[in-house]
Amino acid sequence: MFSEIENIFARFKGGFEMNLIYKKVEEKDKQQLFNLIDIVLSNLENQEYFIPYEEWELKSMFDEKNYAYLYGAYDQDKLVGMAQLYISQDMLADFKREFHLENDKVCELGGNLVLPQYRGNGITTKLQAMELNLAKELGFDYVISMAHPDNIGSQKTLEKVGLKFVKETRLSNGFLRKLYVLKLK
Repeated sequence: MFSEIENIFARFKGGFEMNLIYKKVEEKDKQQLFNLIDIVLSNLENQEYFIPYEEWELKSMFDEKNYAYLYGAYDQDKLVGMAQLYISQDMLADFKREFHLENDKVCELGGNLVLPQYRGNGITTKLQAMELNLAKELGFDYVISMAHPDNIGSQKTLEKVGLKFVKETRLSNGFLRKLYVLKLK
């Protein structure tokens, strides 16, 4: 399994370098996590870019057995970005049908949020690459993901880590999304 903590250098647009640490988000950082979610979601240029969390999802943030793995990017001790690898086969049932993968073990790259001042530095790409490695190690057959049709940054990141566009569709919750998939096995 990959290292729990990985250090990389990210060059920021301002021209200075900062050491970011990528690791699992621990429950001790719960308040930082919820603050990150609030800041990012309240500052989105288009509120439809992110499907809002339901209350049960917020309560399940640290449940790796039944919900999702949660990774973060830290600037020293400050949580500046997050990404989730959703693993609940029940939660993903609609997507499995949409992709005709009902008999496969599927996970989803999602929950990608980065503070506005840290965007454009490859944080989501790094987090998703870590999660793809985890998905392989956990024996998943496919990774799926989705992005709003106007969210070009998310689409480029999904393609950069190897996912392929499948189709655009309106989800059962009413949100319009481009769907992506990557076969792991």
